[in-house]
Amino acid sequence: MKVLAVQAICSMILLENTFAFQVLQHKQRVSRESFTTRGMLAPSVATVDNTMSRADEEAMFLLPNQSQLAQDTSVPFAQTLASRGVVRVDGGLSPSTAYELQRFIDETLEKSIDEVNTFKVPRAFRFANVLEKANRWDLLLPFDDDETSSTPSPMIKAMTELLGEHGKIGPILKELLGEDAILYELACLISDPGSNRQEIHPDIVYSPNEIPLIACFISTQDIDSTMGPTVFIPDTVTEDHHRRINNKNLADEMLKNIPSNISTLRTGDCALYNPMVLHAGGGNVSNRRRRLFYFTFINPNIKDPSSDYNPGSINPVLKQRNLTLREVQESLKRICEVSRCE
Repeated sequence: MKVLAVQAICSMILLENTFAFQVLQHKQRVSRESFTTRGMLAPSVATVDNTMSRADEEAMFLLPNQSQLAQDTSVPFAQTLASRGVVRVDGGLSPSTAYELQRFIDETLEKSIDEVNTFKVPRAFRFANVLEKANRWDLLLPFDDDETSSTPSPMIKAMTELLGEHGKIGPILKELLGEDAILYELACLISDPGSNRQEIHPDIVYSPNEIPLIACFISTQDIDSTMGPTVFIPDTVTEDHHRRINNKNLADEMLKNIPSNISTLRTGDCALYNPMVLHAGGGNVSNRRRRLFYFTFINPNIKDPSSDYNPGSINPVLKQRNLTLREVQESLKRICEVSRCE
């Protein structure tokens, strides 16, 4: 019992020290890159902001009641996700596949930036919108289901491990959304050193009754508290919580008293969440890149919530295919019949 108490105290000290350093970094940060109006990456004017950002205020309120997002196997994953809005699933992706995917993501990011900067490809076909854009990208990824290829791509390998016959994620999606759920997003959130903390937000507006979408974050590397892990606030998939977060006074009071979870995932671990749950990406004050590969499936019984401002993080060509979970899984199975995926 004493050992557990010491571990808990040490964990809290680490979180507090990390937060203090992030606030200091925010006050002294020089924005190194930003998208210009033409979509190109270019240096921006150096500025120093001596005020605390709203995102840092929110993080300060949450800190006293914050703990690690942990896997709980005593309750079925689907049940936890449905009731609380977020669940952790460890070991969804093997470390070897995660590292291979990591290299693919880095290569794709470099290629995509070049294609946008040289006007070869419109930005909307390579990147989606993301809060706090400096040193942060929402990189659109391909579903390259070429069944004639003898060698599966890192993307196909990863999706097979997650959604295939032996995957841990497919059964959760099937139970909560059904096999007719449609692939809504396929991308990677990339946070480089110097990226700012995001404000607490839901990805979509509140809607009653059925779960509208489920997103799955998969870490391609170990994520510690300095790398800006996502902070989730469980049990906030309600109209009242959405109303409060949009009113500063009500939000402050709520955040001071509500438990939150920091998702310091290991390589291959997953965090599944209902996009209505309140959450935010942290600021990356480490010297390492954080990559979260992710996909989202939408409930076939609800209206597509995408808009011109927020079309969802998916390549427009892939979106037009309207692939269902069943079709994705069947495609992955066919590919694995002619090549080694697992």
